[in-house]
Amino acid sequence: MAVQEKFTFCRICEATCGLKVKVEDGRLIDVEPDDQHVVSQGYVCVKGTRFANVQNSPDRVTAPMKRSGDEWVEISWDQALREIGEKIRAMVDQHGPQSFSHFLGSPTGAHLVLPIFRNAFYEGLGSHRFYGTATTDTVNKFRVNEEMYGGPMRLAFPDIEHSKFYMVIGANPAVSGNTLFHLPRSVARMKQIVKRGGRCVFINPRRIESAQAGEHIFIRPDTDVYFLAAYCNELIQQNGVAHERVEQHMTGFTRLQALVANWTPEKQEPVTGIPADVLRDLVRSHIDSNAAALYMATGVNQGRNGTLCYWLLECINAISGNLDRRGGTLIGDGMVDMDKEAKKAGAFSFLNTERRDDGLPCVVGQHPSNMFTHDILNDRPDRIRGTIIEASNPIIACSRPDRMVEAIKSLELVVSIDLFKNEAADLAHYILPATSFLERADLPYALQSFAANTPMPYMTYTDPVLEAPPGVRNEWWIYSRLADTAKVRLFNRPLLSRLAKWNAKLAYSSVSFLRSLALTPEKMIDGMLKKAGLPGRKEMLEKHPHGILLGDTKAGNFLGTDRVMTDDGLVNLAPKDICNAFEDKIDADYLHDLNNRDKFKLFGKREIKTINSWMGNSERLVKDASNYAYLHPNDAAELGLNNGELIRVRSAHGQIDIPLKISDEVMPRSVAIPHGWGHQGAKGLPHAARHPGVNSNTLAGDGPENTEKLSGMSHLSGILVDIEKIADAQSVA
Repeated sequence: MAVQEKFTFCRICEATCGLKVKVEDGRLIDVEPDDQHVVSQGYVCVKGTRFANVQNSPDRVTAPMKRSGDEWVEISWDQALREIGEKIRAMVDQHGPQSFSHFLGSPTGAHLVLPIFRNAFYEGLGSHRFYGTATTDTVNKFRVNEEMYGGPMRLAFPDIEHSKFYMVIGANPAVSGNTLFHLPRSVARMKQIVKRGGRCVFINPRRIESAQAGEHIFIRPDTDVYFLAAYCNELIQQNGVAHERVEQHMTGFTRLQALVANWTPEKQEPVTGIPADVLRDLVRSHIDSNAAALYMATGVNQGRNGTLCYWLLECINAISGNLDRRGGTLIGDGMVDMDKEAKKAGAFSFLNTERRDDGLPCVVGQHPSNMFTHDILNDRPDRIRGTIIEASNPIIACSRPDRMVEAIKSLELVVSIDLFKNEAADLAHYILPATSFLERADLPYALQSFAANTPMPYMTYTDPVLEAPPGVRNEWWIYSRLADTAKVRLFNRPLLSRLAKWNAKLAYSSVSFLRSLALTPEKMIDGMLKKAGLPGRKEMLEKHPHGILLGDTKAGNFLGTDRVMTDDGLVNLAPKDICNAFEDKIDADYLHDLNNRDKFKLFGKREIKTINSWMGNSERLVKDASNYAYLHPNDAAELGLNNGELIRVRSAHGQIDIPLKISDEVMPRSVAIPHGWGHQGAKGLPHAARHPGVNSNTLAGDGPENTEKLSGMSHLSGILVDIEKIADAQSVA
């Protein structure tokens, strides 16, 4: 059979770069960038071009599996779904719906149709015990958006094509893409800001790869809140507030002004390491530009005060007049207004503080992942007794991997839905094989498609470009069939529930005529496109295989409209809970940082060839035996350490032994360790097990004392650590 070329797009991260894939005899043989894609224009990172190594891996799970002692045996889908459904029903009947939970990984965000059926399954079951890795990287933003703008999906993004001052804090787009907004070719696009006479500034504890696009300023890990408080105050002092805009469209400015009044550039300097005159110069450039945008991401989110940081950053964007202004930050208007639709349907409360009795919130439906082990390993009647772990490896992704192993082992029922038998899946009772993104029909991430969270709005559609292995089923089908065997009513409507369950049976019928009657994801997405006034599926494939541009996001389409969903229709600069938290804890946190400014602080480091806890099993991507701890030359000399030596890094929660790399890219008195490693026990990932590395999350604590109270975020960055040489250790360089 001749080699076929097909166009699709990557769904490893929010960049969703265009791909050209080559398929022969149903097998993926090559992946190239799509140089005609309307936004990525020939850019794609190495993870996308090496995806054949994942797609064709001999280690992939391609049939349902059941654990029998220490062995795994393949079983039929009928047996797997019957046994799992019966066990879920028995557990819920005996112990209540909260006894069964769900743990989500980040790849599920790229699956457009799946959440409809997953959410319907759990709503029908009556369980709200959703956990996920979003509480290790992003949910603080949703909390702030709901408080300030009235909806969690009101995500303001930088209008980077027109910005003249762009400051990025705690993010490295050149390596990791851009959290929650779409920006392929990020370095080239950021360089354009400088070429047109603007400034592009990166605030980070490491001189990151993205800094090639502009200038870099060091900041001590997890001290961003003091920098932003002083920045906000200095903006006010330098008359950088758009008072007329604030008075017309915002409330709470007086409270905000009072809270930051004591935070001067001089006060923040001893703990952040950013000189006072540098901060003042940044604010001057910000004001003079008349087109400024501040953006922050995971490196800040994972600190002790990620929610406070994002609140301050959004307030700076707003009071400077840059929110909803060309070159500032914009809020897109996508296919669907996700916040309004969810509110209208009453589907669930995005911010729910009543689902827990420990004072921690559930944001966008997710319980804190830092509480997952605690909610299992207790003696309460409502403790978790079973779970589905979907597209995730919480043993690597979350704090205290030892406790996570103990907790998962203690459960009565664990089901993994995944491509591989990772560490968490190997502790499960059943593994259900999942589709890869090349085996699914899709639109880009919901935050792009529905919320237009992109500086260059566009739409693209892909059919599956590969057939899934015969034993693999689409995840929407899995939840529909589980609803049948667990006797769960879907969508809270008896007739619709029966139709959905029959639809799942039709979708994989052995009779082609019956299969043709099924409402498949292709048909569902076709309806979404047409309802939004866009070309349907067939027209997109035939006439727009590289996507279609939808025109610029308009400035001035948010403030003063009903899209601000607060009760009074005004942006709330001073949400009560957030302001109270700032007032109650910021001085104590500052004193703690001041007293510990000579101690080492841990922060994460992104790597281009991996993402979160996966890609470690790819031979073409992972070649080093380990990750490394990166330390400044002065610190290494003081400790008598040499490049390549094995060192011990110890925190209040644990310790790891890891090889050292000496680098002046890292700020003194800090240590950078890439996360997502530590695959020593990965029986189903043989390449990863031969290149195991060390899990830096061993150094992070779990439980309420290590969980941010406003959003439920895990504290994974800015952890105080001690570093020492291991006696007689051999160099591993």
